[in-house]
Amino acid sequence: TVEAFRACVLDAYRPLLDQGGFRELGRRPGEFVNEFAVRLGNQAIVIEVEGINWGMNAWTKVLRASEADQDHYGLPINALLAQRIRAAGGKPAHRPKGQAAQIQAWARLIIEHAKDVLAGNLSALDALVRAEREQEAEHRAHAPSAEQRSLLTAAAKAGHAFKKGDYRQVVELLRPHLALLSSSQRERYDVALSLAQGQSP
Repeated sequence: TVEAFRACVLDAYRPLLDQGGFRELGRRPGEFVNEFAVRLGNQAIVIEVEGINWGMNAWTKVLRASEADQDHYGLPINALLAQRIRAAGGKPAHRPKGQAAQIQAWARLIIEHAKDVLAGNLSALDALVRAEREQEAEHRAHAPSAEQRSLLTAAAKAGHAFKKGDYRQVVELLRPHLALLSSSQRERYDVALSLAQGQSP
């Protein structure tokens, strides 16, 4: 039930409610809001625990208080916890089975390894966000263009056609990409063009 879920979350985060300056907050605004969700917060952050997968699992998010109503994914608390557990010589724990066990496990990890976050210092999480954005930008910068992707597809098909002796198809596939062909691809094209001229129509 909703009340049992709420009681489980409040029990897991009792130390924050009793001594950490946190309080239970209202539900996230919106028409289609999961009723199995409990939010706890202080002036800096909101911890949102949501029941998912028809009660099989729980998703715990840490959000900036000023953006908590709009942010549906939260700050990378999972990455931060894993980083800190490894730094302490441990191994990030696997997700326990069962919603209640997951709620309790996340609460323990956050309370133990994210004291700075709970106190409102989000610099470590912000650094992870910046690193993720830089990594995504680098990935986009090195991702092949649409023309390059088209060439890769055409070159693969041309390779199969060349092996089958269908030199006309090789020429048809590679001709639109002449400006982008590597030296080996251009050599294959030239050979196929020469052989295609000798093939019967």
